[in-house]
Amino acid sequence: MRMRLLRLQRSRRGFSLLEMMAAMAIFSLVGLIIGTSLAAFSRSWRQAQKIGSELERNQAIDRLAETVFRGAVPFLWPDEDKGEDRYVFQGKTDELYLTALGRTRSGGDAFRFVRLYRYGDELLCDWSTEPLLPWLELEAQKFKTEKLASGVRNIYFKYGAEGQSDAAVDWYDDWNEDELEGIPMAIQLTIEWQDGTRERWLRRTAGTSGNTALAVSASSISANSLQQSGGGGGGGR
Repeated sequence: MRMRLLRLQRSRRGFSLLEMMAAMAIFSLVGLIIGTSLAAFSRSWRQAQKIGSELERNQAIDRLAETVFRGAVPFLWPDEDKGEDRYVFQGKTDELYLTALGRTRSGGDAFRFVRLYRYGDELLCDWSTEPLLPWLELEAQKFKTEKLASGVRNIYFKYGAEGQSDAAVDWYDDWNEDELEGIPMAIQLTIEWQDGTRERWLRRTAGTSGNTALAVSASSISANSLQQSGGGGGGGR
């Protein structure tokens, strides 16, 4: 009977300090493992989302380069102030005006007139089905604006022309219409992102800079070839 009472007293005494410390250490270790696993999973999830967003963004710019750069053609339009036809093309290191072939097979417009530039940390595209003329004020023209990407630190265009030999290409930061005729044979866009990384897109154009016979002028196309409804609200940023 006495032994039974001693055992009952010991069982009612509870855990010792050493046992409690061991239990707390085990619980802390389990919590640390769970927290570390959750943090690693969260980082992996955010990284996967970041990679997916960057891939989607780069694919959108790649589609633009494929359709707009590769579809660029020499297109002439009257400059009333100068009294002469000028190419609807202006290539600067940080801004580009060009004319690209439209999707005529699917019932779209014959030409698409495009302006690419950076505003703040965004890569923007102004486009219209009417000639978007670089020598006129933007506020006087009709166009729509689309955001292609954000997180942009800077953009750099380069323009390729035929060099002295067949294999050579001369590259220019600016396409000066007084010195270079027509449009470039190739266009390269480099985007520097806010994180310091860079991406490049290079495409050969549909028109050849040295072959002015390929140029399309306003007098050589019918009025129905251009969508006169325009691209919507004008006014640049």
